[in-house]
Amino acid sequence: MSSTSTMSRKDVTLSGSVPRVTALPAADLEGFFQLLPRIYADYHDPRRGPFKMAYMYANTPDNEDSMFLRAIELANAGAIESLGTSEGDLGYGYEGFDHSVARLKALGWKDKVPLVKLDVGGNVNTGSEAQKLAEYLLNYDSGLWMKTDLAIIAPPFHLPRAFMTTVTALHRADLKMRVYPICGVPLPWNEEAVHSQGTLKKKRADLLDSELQRLEKYRAAEFGSMLPPSEVLKYLDWRDG
Repeated sequence: MSSTSTMSRKDVTLSGSVPRVTALPAADLEGFFQLLPRIYADYHDPRRGPFKMAYMYANTPDNEDSMFLRAIELANAGAIESLGTSEGDLGYGYEGFDHSVARLKALGWKDKVPLVKLDVGGNVNTGSEAQKLAEYLLNYDSGLWMKTDLAIIAPPFHLPRAFMTTVTALHRADLKMRVYPICGVPLPWNEEAVHSQGTLKKKRADLLDSELQRLEKYRAAEFGSMLPPSEVLKYLDWRDG
């Protein structure tokens, strides 16, 4: 057996020197290259009016202000009709709904729009939040689905996975609804921050590797069958068509 055939993923290199962090095929990497600009610089036609709700994905205290400050900006601009976030068990990095409300108010939240609590329960994570969000949206009258625009907010390093997980949950629930990613305000990339249910501490720039590995891992059926970039691009083409 050749040495190439026994090479582990960690040994795979680009240009013979830089280790790869995933074993994603070239087609997926090209898909991400096409998808990421559309996530970070998404366009929402102002003629469609404000978002019915902006949902903030749960994050640790180190990263939550990125979302809270953006949410305050959106509310002050009249760009959202409500703001949602989750509730669940404490002790997993996320401090809960009441903490989020208190921190929002400390940062200048003026109660211009109602706050919506989604009771995720248990260990709050991106997948469980997306599932609960889809369940919540299923309660809307189906005649409103095509007329309802939803925004999701996450810190920059978390936004691609949060958006792709949301689109996957909508697809699984057969929800024909338009969702738009909104990037939280930037925080220092070289500052260490706790992430991932409080179990991971790295510089925010280094969290990008971890996020890419999760995007690969969660493609498997046992981890939720996340849609590949090509399918998320098709969703965006449908949404904007």
